[in-house]
Amino acid sequence: MKEFIKTMATLTIGLALIFSILGFIDRIDDFMPHKPQAGQLVLYILMTIPRYVHYLMPMAILLSALFVFSQAVKRKEIVIIKASGSRMRRFLMPFVSAGVILTVFGFVLAEGIVPAASKKAQIIREKIKKTQKGYTFKEGTMYMRGLDGAVIRVGLFQPVQNISTDVTIFRFDSKGLKERVDAKSAVWEDDKWTLKELNIYSMETGKIKKQPRLVYEGIETPDIFKEDVVKVEEMNMVELYKYKDRLNKAGYKNQKLVVDLSAKLSYPLINLFMLLLGLSLSLGESFRIFGQTASSNTAIAAGLGLVVSLLYWLGYSLFLSLGYAGAIPGTIAPWIIPAMFAIASTILYKKIPE
Repeated sequence: MKEFIKTMATLTIGLALIFSILGFIDRIDDFMPHKPQAGQLVLYILMTIPRYVHYLMPMAILLSALFVFSQAVKRKEIVIIKASGSRMRRFLMPFVSAGVILTVFGFVLAEGIVPAASKKAQIIREKIKKTQKGYTFKEGTMYMRGLDGAVIRVGLFQPVQNISTDVTIFRFDSKGLKERVDAKSAVWEDDKWTLKELNIYSMETGKIKKQPRLVYEGIETPDIFKEDVVKVEEMNMVELYKYKDRLNKAGYKNQKLVVDLSAKLSYPLINLFMLLLGLSLSLGESFRIFGQTASSNTAIAAGLGLVVSLLYWLGYSLFLSLGYAGAIPGTIAPWIIPAMFAIASTILYKKIPE
């Protein structure tokens, strides 16, 4: 257990640090023109490490289990354990318990540490670039249902000034479309939206009425626009669910949020299944490559771990993409690959010779 934890911690932190530095190098052109302090850059790199730890833990767990137990097999330690009368699956129960603990840790990491660190990294980045936000405007037509039941179209939102431009409001009654309101802009003033330079088209009379301004309370606060640019890793499940609920009430559907919310639950579970898979592949005799098992060749164990990890990430990413596109229900897409790995790891674990 000591060897497993030491190997896993070294792999996880080492790989996370490497990926964090590579991510920083990829963004270095954004920082250098502003002549940042060395301390700010180091802190930025450190704040991105927890996110990579979260993503890399499953691979590190699998590689560590394969390495440690393949070495134990080569040194005949497993033979000694069996000769002493111990049953293997009973002997491995502390490792299964460790897998459960690592799963809980992964969930806590994703819900508490990663969002806080990601927000801190974003603040450091904005401070270096001396901007309040990493953007000046949010572009793209957006449709939503107003608080009064109207359908609202927003052409462009500028989050720094809290100004929406090219706003169209479709109002309905029991007979159908009642009127259409076109506003050149909508400004958030005194905790309410003020529409400016309006053209109001009446469907009943066919007349057009021009109006300089109108206070309209049918649109939610500017936060509903701003929060859409917040990255998922900067939000925990509670924040993500509340935001999704607010968007639904406003009539603004976001399929990506549905998928990401479900992925928050499914991803940490793979830590347990990767550990079971590592134990099964290193101690089992049913899986062979070129006539050799992972327990008989350390290189095969490492290569097998990398291949399995790659297959998991590719499959997981594929089904997330299908969920984002709506081809698969968003609540199901993140669970397909973890479920397949759970079944495979459980079957292989039960086949470990006693």
